[in-house]
Amino acid sequence: MHQTYATASPREKETLDDAALVRAAKRDRSAFAALYRRYVDRIYRYVYSRVGRKVDAEDLTSRIFTEALEGLEGYRERGTFSAWLFTIAHRCVVDHYRQKRPTRPLDEALDTVGEGPNPLAEVVHEERLEHLARLVKGLDAEKQELLRLRFAGELTYREIGEIVGRSEGAVKMAVHRLLRRLEEAWGGDDE
Repeated sequence: MHQTYATASPREKETLDDAALVRAAKRDRSAFAALYRRYVDRIYRYVYSRVGRKVDAEDLTSRIFTEALEGLEGYRERGTFSAWLFTIAHRCVVDHYRQKRPTRPLDEALDTVGEGPNPLAEVVHEERLEHLARLVKGLDAEKQELLRLRFAGELTYREIGEIVGRSEGAVKMAVHRLLRRLEEAWGGDDE
């Protein structure tokens, strides 16, 4: 059964749109701007969640899109464009850590105080973020990466599976187990 654009889900429409945008960008490099606008915020959030520093996240985001543009001719529609792009992002972050020691712990990226007029609410919010960051930091690197790809990168389970080399079902199950584990740990702590 062939999926039509009119009956496609929003994510399926994005994939169909991406394929058309990639074809256009292969013919005319300036058309890559539409793909950049579509993904820059998601890539930036993902990278920032990994490196925790605005300057590094901006630099890496720029490098990721430069690599994507340069490698566009070699892109083949075996998966989704977003999975291909996030694979580049993942590799760039890994390279970043190989070249440089982080100057700030990963969990500090989660440690941002919400702006608001109520100082007590800000303190409570900050304490909750610190508590969540400690729980996440207690997970191994692979589990942290699954959560980053899902929530910071806003990728589907299928897209994450393409990146980490696991099936969609395995990724979905792993993320749900992680969330349940974090929820239990949250409820089990007396804070």
